[in-house]
Amino acid sequence: MKILVITEQRDAKWNSASFETLVAGQQIAAQTSGRLAAVVIGKGVRALADELAAHKLDEVLLAEHDLLERYTPDGFTIALRQVIAQAAPDLVLLPHTYQVRDFAPKLAASLGKGMIGDCIGYRHENGKLIFVRQMFQGKTVADVTFAGAAPWFASLQSGAFRADQIARGASPAP
Repeated sequence: MKILVITEQRDAKWNSASFETLVAGQQIAAQTSGRLAAVVIGKGVRALADELAAHKLDEVLLAEHDLLERYTPDGFTIALRQVIAQAAPDLVLLPHTYQVRDFAPKLAASLGKGMIGDCIGYRHENGKLIFVRQMFQGKTVADVTFAGAAPWFASLQSGAFRADQIARGASPAP
């Protein structure tokens, strides 16, 4: 399984939920014998990509362009569609932030895909990923799986994974 984590930064400062999502990606990659890549998107963000390369990843991708200096849902959707086309992941993981809530459904829909949003966990059973998400304001949880062909999209709720559990190790430079 190829996994792509889309990280989030603003003004060259990380959103900490990116590292929580990276931990989930590392865990899923370990359980599925998968490959893990992460992408940094923006303008002037090479230093962040280099910083990301200090973590255990198979690949760090850099989506950098003048038009990505400021966030816009259209700009990020277009750029990330290109990244996904080139990287060809099976699973795309995103931190469930306000920014992701703005562009991720549009990104998934533009590829004819659905998205499981606001997940609080996952299980890997019988070769299948099952994502867990809360419903009815946290009164119950639902197990949700993907239908159809990859790529599949899921966003992970802040605090669902611990950023301090991130595995370090040299990754190829972007």
